[in-house]
Amino acid sequence: MAHKTGRQGVTLVEMMVVAAILTLLLGFAWQFYFGGRETTRHTLSQSQVQADTRIFLDHLELEMGSCYAFLEVDPEKKQFSFYSFTYAKVPLDEIYYDNAGNPRPTDKTSDARIMVAKYEYRWDKEKFTVIKKRTPGWLYFLQEPMKFVPGDSTVFTDNYGPMEKTMLRDIADFEVKAYSQTPDRDAETGTKIEPLTVEKSADAAFIVLRLHTMKDESPSRRDEELDIVTKFYSTTKLAEIANPGYFSSTDRDGRY
Repeated sequence: MAHKTGRQGVTLVEMMVVAAILTLLLGFAWQFYFGGRETTRHTLSQSQVQADTRIFLDHLELEMGSCYAFLEVDPEKKQFSFYSFTYAKVPLDEIYYDNAGNPRPTDKTSDARIMVAKYEYRWDKEKFTVIKKRTPGWLYFLQEPMKFVPGDSTVFTDNYGPMEKTMLRDIADFEVKAYSQTPDRDAETGTKIEPLTVEKSADAAFIVLRLHTMKDESPSRRDEELDIVTKFYSTTKLAEIANPGYFSSTDRDGRY
């Protein structure tokens, strides 16, 4: 009497099918894991770029909050500079009167001066960085043109000491333009806005700044990119625009 024997083991085809299924499953798991890790890395890196840019703009906004006048706004060289008020115990009578109590001249030869910090921002296209430089000093604001003389750092607080450092990295582009703003009753908005040349920088009421941050990653990684456009006003100019003929913080127009 013949006996039937059961099949032992698996065939080569079955092994290949199982191996293919396992490979697919492991591939999906591998892709899911590394895809999630890359997404997390990109999110954190992008957040860092945004945080660095936000900190930079916040500091610039504080400096612009006490901006007295723009010195130079150069779109071609991608740089700008301005004078900013400092905290100083210099009363107005010392600015407009000498030690003998005589009024200082208010013409273009005036020796009246105020304590300021000169801020300079420029884009280094070789290193893709933004450099900030601060120089404390005295501004002879009634002279034409205004004259700036670096001051003894001991006269100024630590917040306004001389410094130069890199503020931003991975900057693909840094654009800045200056504009004037004057009252215009015929305009729908009540103001007239015009772009200015470098030579007319001192007449600027505000600047428009564009920051384009770009971190070029490897081909297998997503780039971190951020593009921000912001407007910054000179507070002194803004006050003069808002109150034409009634506000003058400089007396440069001779109406103080």
